[in-house]
Amino acid sequence: MNRILDLSAALGLYDWWAKGNLGEVYDTLVELVELHGDEEILDVGCGTGILGSRLAQTSDGIKVCGLDTGPHMIKDAAKRVQGHRHQAEYRVGTVTRLPYADGRFDVVVSCLLFHLLHGPEKELALREIFRILKPGGRYVCAEFETVPVGLLRRGRSVYPSDLIETVGFNVDAQLAGPSITKHRPVVYRALARPHIDCPRSRSLPERRHPHLGQPGTDERESPQ
Repeated sequence: MNRILDLSAALGLYDWWAKGNLGEVYDTLVELVELHGDEEILDVGCGTGILGSRLAQTSDGIKVCGLDTGPHMIKDAAKRVQGHRHQAEYRVGTVTRLPYADGRFDVVVSCLLFHLLHGPEKELALREIFRILKPGGRYVCAEFETVPVGLLRRGRSVYPSDLIETVGFNVDAQLAGPSITKHRPVVYRALARPHIDCPRSRSLPERRHPHLGQPGTDERESPQ
């Protein structure tokens, strides 16, 4: 699926689809992030950088880093910020092994990322996002709550809402969004890494939140 999306970027189809379907989603994410200036943001699964570019323009001093598995996506994202005064840096990589130091970012954002991950990758991704956030940092995302299960989507269909507490996040806000396509409603979440991390058991029972029925220098000191 990631290769197909990257090919769509090379053909110019990704931007066409995103601009026609994700405008409202991007608007809501920008509002939820609540930037004040001088923050460093990671847009993980950044695509062609549409959301990151919008975030960078919300306030002076914002620095945006973007990461995506698709080289064509990253190429287009880098082109998007050429000639702009805001700071932006894009690189190829994966959310399950983020090439950034612990506690680097004030904010992490993602838009429609987790349905592209297989089951075990979902927890790895959430733990990596938690790791690179500063204490008190926020993870703001828009994700499909469920995706119809098919042959190519087994193990990918459910957002890991049961892992939010297990990983250590607090839920600051959660609200329903639009349906991008039939039977695919979006849910927005603003999650916070506590200022003081509390140990969490990896064996907590499954439950849903009650509000819902590569190249480059790896900054990490050691693998997580």
